Amino acid sequence: MNKEAQISALADFIAEVERLNAATRQAEDRQIYDMYLSRVAIILAKVIRDESIGDDIASMERLFGNTWLKDEQSYRKAYSTWDRFKGLLTQSLHGMTVNERLFHLGLFDQFDNAIARGDKAQLRAILFKCFLEEDNIESIINKYLKKE
Repeated sequence: MNKEAQISALADFIAEVERLNAATRQAEDRQIYDMYLSRVAIILAKVIRDESIGDDIASMERLFGNTWLKDEQSYRKAYSTWDRFKGLLTQSLHGMTVNERLFHLGLFDQFDNAIARGDKAQLRAILFKCFLEEDNIESIINKYLKKE
């Protein structure tokens, strides 16, 4: 994992969102920018401390999916900068086994608990956070749930 590149990408996101916030004339957008900044600050701190970020990435993605800036171009700029970080994260996970991804993202215990409960929906959500393809997710779920 290229931690320094991820930190730099998060810093770029913070700088871009702050620039967009300072330039906006839409009062409603300022609250959204603040939400982006507060969420990414937590992610940045966890990346620096080598803590798990799987749930935080999913939370940030939900935030982007459930908010929309009045200035559509600004939304695209903000998300594009965030997406660069996600690309670096995905690259760092490339080549890792599922167990390594679960461990790296801090999702291992959640995964084990979902298996113990036979919770297919929770397993799918956890594996999605590991940046796996749908066909891989389905085969992993089938493998683990058939073991019981």
